Amino acid sequence: MPRSSVALTAEPLSGDAVVAAAGRVWTEQLGGEQRPLEARVLDDGAVLQLVAGDAVVLSVLRPRLLPSLGEVGRLLPGTEAPEGARWWTDAYMPWHAEGAVGVAILDAAADASGGIVVHQGHAPRHAG
Repeated sequence: MPRSSVALTAEPLSGDAVVAAAGRVWTEQLGGEQRPLEARVLDDGAVLQLVAGDAVVLSVLRPRLLPSLGEVGRLLPGTEAPEGARWWTDAYMPWHAEGAVGVAILDAAADASGGIVVHQGHAPRHAG
């Protein structure tokens, strides 16, 4: 079972935002080691997947509009959505080392959009 996370953002978390964050984080995390990171779109755009060699780093599902902020508290108890959050984006990362980089990429993409990420029920790290 992979790690699962949810990004809560004011605007839909775009593939461009995820790829831009991946470029920054991938370079920082690998400290100069040059392994290619490939972005691929699956299922007619339903999933953006980042892959390094044979290892999946991050899979981000298409963002969904929240019906109300009350849903955040119901589905993610103890989580306060940032002001203006209207979008919910599910993401999955494997438990191996590349998955930890996937977590950092998702955090960076959400931070850049003024959002937060909740990782498997852990308290979210707020942008700031």
